[in-house]
Amino acid sequence: MLRLFADLSLAACLDFSYAAAMSRPLLLLVLAALTAQGVGQQLSLGLVSGGFNQPVFATAPAGDSRLFVVEKGGTIDIVQNGAVLPTPFLNISGILNASGERGLLGLAFDPAYATNGRFYVNYIDATTLNTVVARYQVSPTNPNLANPASAQTIITIAQPAGRSNHKAGWIDFRPGEPGNLYIATGDGGASNDPENRAQNLNDNLGKILRIDVSGSTAGYSIPAGNPFAGTTAGNDEIWAYGLRNPFRNSFDRANGNFYIADVGQDTREEIDFALGTSAGGLNFGWRAREGSGDNPGVGDAAPANAVGPIFDYLHSAQPSGAASITGGYVYRGTAIPGLQGTYFFGDFLSGQINSFTYDGLSLTNFQNRTPQLDPSGTRLGGSVLASFGQDATGELYVVDISGELYKIIPEPSSALLLASGGLLACARQRRRSHSTR
Repeated sequence: MLRLFADLSLAACLDFSYAAAMSRPLLLLVLAALTAQGVGQQLSLGLVSGGFNQPVFATAPAGDSRLFVVEKGGTIDIVQNGAVLPTPFLNISGILNASGERGLLGLAFDPAYATNGRFYVNYIDATTLNTVVARYQVSPTNPNLANPASAQTIITIAQPAGRSNHKAGWIDFRPGEPGNLYIATGDGGASNDPENRAQNLNDNLGKILRIDVSGSTAGYSIPAGNPFAGTTAGNDEIWAYGLRNPFRNSFDRANGNFYIADVGQDTREEIDFALGTSAGGLNFGWRAREGSGDNPGVGDAAPANAVGPIFDYLHSAQPSGAASITGGYVYRGTAIPGLQGTYFFGDFLSGQINSFTYDGLSLTNFQNRTPQLDPSGTRLGGSVLASFGQDATGELYVVDISGELYKIIPEPSSALLLASGGLLACARQRRRSHSTR
């Protein structure tokens, strides 16, 4: 496309009769095609809003123009038309514990939220310190308020006493599975998973769980096809295992492909992957494996069925100090067409944001986006990159735990501006030449 544009520009400048034949729609079509190819496309962070109290996530129901921001302390705020509404959508701060890595950690809207008003939260209970996934409903009279009295406990997951880390917290629905809720759990905390819970198929920690929440009462059922359901050894809820702390994960909206960003121990950070057609049962290797290598903190032999990550990075090889991965999303928005299919992720400690494309076999187009998104290093550096977010249209956001919410937006490419400027100059020259003939 760039070669075509160069040929058209040169022809227009050297042959005025050709320039005359180039209609305005054709010029616009060429420019649009260049933009769609992402040629020279630069990105930036646009501040959506600030003043949040430890925000850890942002999401939206399907078809909804609002953005819902989750605060670790127990509130969910609504951003509507660029402004934060004065009254929180939901406040459950009185029933949870937010010390350490505890708190309100996840939010997922039912795919049919527009008609059934149901949504789900993942938090650590104030009394038991266990993980609770609960269902709530929106107020029948006010779409900007949840009904706190509608709470139904869906599942409770026991956590080890005295450990405040590795609580994971992510929950979501996979495209094409409207009744099945996926839940990410950490290994329960401490270092190197001392009880080896991630490999224990009779323990729901260190796992991806899948449960059927399509019923109207508290509790859940087991989806048909769960890999350890029925007489198969292992807990019925488990869909995948061998994870340390998969805090932020996502499904690709286009195909259901599953990206799992598992926070590492002392050596590596990793991104695990499952195709949208996967039946589950995958073992991602923790605690014996950390990323693509053996975990030096334990002497366990690597599981024979361990599945390696599609991408990982060594702490020691990161001059930025990156050492705590923050998973993101595959871009499926419309504002930056050249990024279609690009997966974004970052690192909590360094604030670095990267992207790549993955087709299920090969990882390509890796790019460090930090020089574009945070050129001064003042926005995201220093343990603030808590999460990415995605709105109903597929646009992506960056959640800063110190209180800001940013949107990833396009900046006009300097190369594209120069090229288009050249065409316009040629067109002006064509008009001047025509007027003297």
